[in-house]
Parts: sequence; structure tokens; C-alpha cells
Amino acid sequence: MKKLMVLLAIVILCLSGMAKDRGESWVMTRDGKMDCKKVNLRFNKARIVLENGQKNLVAFSTISSFSQNGKLFTKLRLYDDGKPTRQMAFMELIKTCGNLSLYRLGFCDLGSYNPNNVTYHYFLYDRKKLHLTLDERMLRNICFQFGVNYADL
Repeated sequence: MKKLMVLLAIVILCLSGMAKDRGESWVMTRDGKMDCKKVNLRFNKARIVLENGQKNLVAFSTISSFSQNGKLFTKLRLYDDGKPTRQMAFMELIKTCGNLSLYRLGFCDLGSYNPNNVTYHYFLYDRKKLHLTLDERMLRNICFQFGVNYADL
């Protein structure tokens, strides 16, 4: 009986390992999900290195979301003064609470001496539609409501 239980436990562990998602990085396109080793964003295309080492270029227009280093990026429409624009951007999902999702978008400061100087803007989306653009004070309150540590942002 003990041998049977040990054998059953081993089988369950093996099956759970097979069902686990292998890739930390992936890209979701119109054609489906691609597991990959690395995702590099270029000007209007993404360079993807697949798990087998093959390199692909994928147009941004076909990508809906991607994950890299445990972070999820979703392509969302940008808004100007509350009105939708024709521009889309990949925003990092911070946390979801009900229908509302907290996203951040990084902007590089081209006039800075430090090329890695990034300024983040935070947005609250209701599904795919902008609900609120967050300023510093509102961001602190939203972080509290979402259970996110403001200092970690």
C-alpha cells in the first residue's frame, strides 16, 4: 500500500511538471502564443528568440501582449485629454482589481545625460478603456486600494 502511494505521488509530480508553463517569456500574436527565450523591442518590430534558438521578427501590429522577466505587457490605446488617439503602446500591468487594471508606461528622457533615465506615467484602465490618468497623489491612493506598495513602483 505504501509503495502504491509513493508511486502515485511520483506520477502526480511528473504530470504537474509537464503541465507547467515552460517559458517565462512569451508573445501573444494573432496566430497564438509563442514561448520564447528573449523579446527585444525595436522601432516597429519585436525580435523574438524562440526556445529552439530560432530568431523571428514580428510586427507590433500582430502582437497583443507579451511577458518578459515575469512582467506582463499589454498593448493599449493611448488617450489625449480623455479622447482616444490612434497610437498604441505596450504598458506594464502592475495589478488588477475587479475590472480595473493599474498600468505603467515608461518614457525615456531624450534630453538626459543618462540614457537609462526613464519617467513612468501611471494609468487606470477599465478593461481596454482608459478610466483615469494618475498623478502622484492619486497614485498613492490607488496603490493603497489595490494593495500595492507605493515604494516598490
